[in-house]
Amino acid sequence: MSPADPTTSMTDAEFRPIPPDRLDEYERITEYAFRPEGGIPGEADPDEDETDETEEESDDALGERFGVFDGPEDELRSVCKHYDFTARLRGEWVPMAGLAAVATPPEHRREGYVRRLIAGSLDRWRGESPIAALWPFSRPYYRQFGWATATTFAEVTLPTDRLGFARERLATRDDPEAWTVRRVTADDWDELREAHAAHAAERGLTIRRDAEWMGMRRFQTIGDTTAHAYACERAGEVRGYVAFTFEKTGVGLDERRLTVTDTAYADHEAHLRLLALVADHDSQAAETVYYAGDTSLLDLLVDPSDADCEIHAGPMVRVVDVARALEAVPYPDDASADLTLAVTDETAAWNDRTFRLPVDNGTASCTPVDTPADVADLTVGVGTLSQLVAGYHSVDEARRLGDLTVHEDGAADRLAALFPPQPVFLRTFF
Repeated sequence: MSPADPTTSMTDAEFRPIPPDRLDEYERITEYAFRPEGGIPGEADPDEDETDETEEESDDALGERFGVFDGPEDELRSVCKHYDFTARLRGEWVPMAGLAAVATPPEHRREGYVRRLIAGSLDRWRGESPIAALWPFSRPYYRQFGWATATTFAEVTLPTDRLGFARERLATRDDPEAWTVRRVTADDWDELREAHAAHAAERGLTIRRDAEWMGMRRFQTIGDTTAHAYACERAGEVRGYVAFTFEKTGVGLDERRLTVTDTAYADHEAHLRLLALVADHDSQAAETVYYAGDTSLLDLLVDPSDADCEIHAGPMVRVVDVARALEAVPYPDDASADLTLAVTDETAAWNDRTFRLPVDNGTASCTPVDTPADVADLTVGVGTLSQLVAGYHSVDEARRLGDLTVHEDGAADRLAALFPPQPVFLRTFF
């Protein structure tokens, strides 16, 4: 959480885990960066009730904390948190690192510490995670370090009763009596897991949530709010779930906004059943906000003009190690090609070179070669390459919107056969 850091000549700054006896420093830095309106950490109101929640019981216990230490007093100059996720990539689960809570005290901003922090993070992830993701406070800031937008999402706002179309649609497609709906919590995650996995199968970069994650998060939204959650079942099998919160917007009984914070469904009928459930809250909330990975809800509405739709840029992604990432990508089974790629990466020196990528019936190897960049089949920045790997951009889009340049006739078609675009929706905030 600091402006762009120039490259500096510091040589003693060390990136390493933050030891337990210095976690209070980490907390002070992140509190100042992300919640400065809360005042000085530790200066609590003596009249406020203290809680007995420990770090091990809170959401903040997830992840590992790292920092850049420098100076004669081994001062903590910049901090971050690492998550080790498993995410869906082109139909398969692969390791994905998560970077969060990047913060530098104001007295040490613009001194190069965030650059050192990110370089150290990437080096730690080498050999473990082929890709890494983050939610940026500033896209241009992280773009300079090789990150690129990996997904967009839609925010659809509409009167709650307009979702009533789902009841009629469901009645014409299915037997409404076959469905049951019940309240659930994160403790029921084992029953919800299959619906989440089925939903993830069609959407890249969806994070596989485990019992620890759900046990800590408990359908929490940003902040301390815990959402209400319901599952829909057919023949005793959970086919989907939805989580939502309420916000008061006026004094009337229905002057509230219902915000759908999380949803997953195994098929279209389950999606309709969940939308019908939300519609049944029209007596409690006049307005609903629905977040989705695409705008298909508009096509389902009787009158799409009833809704306002905003498209937002989502999290960013970057390849950690080009050679390992291009070997780990699940390619189409019938894809075969032999390409040389000259990659530019100003943050990770091990990626800033030319690679040979032979693929035979979906199986790839990738090794650095001495081929000069100007005679490689194509040149590409690590950010645009990351968007191709994730499936966010097609090859044509990478040429038009990114920095992919093709030098050899036919190389674009061969590359497109390896990297067809895929729906991408990384919705989990971390």
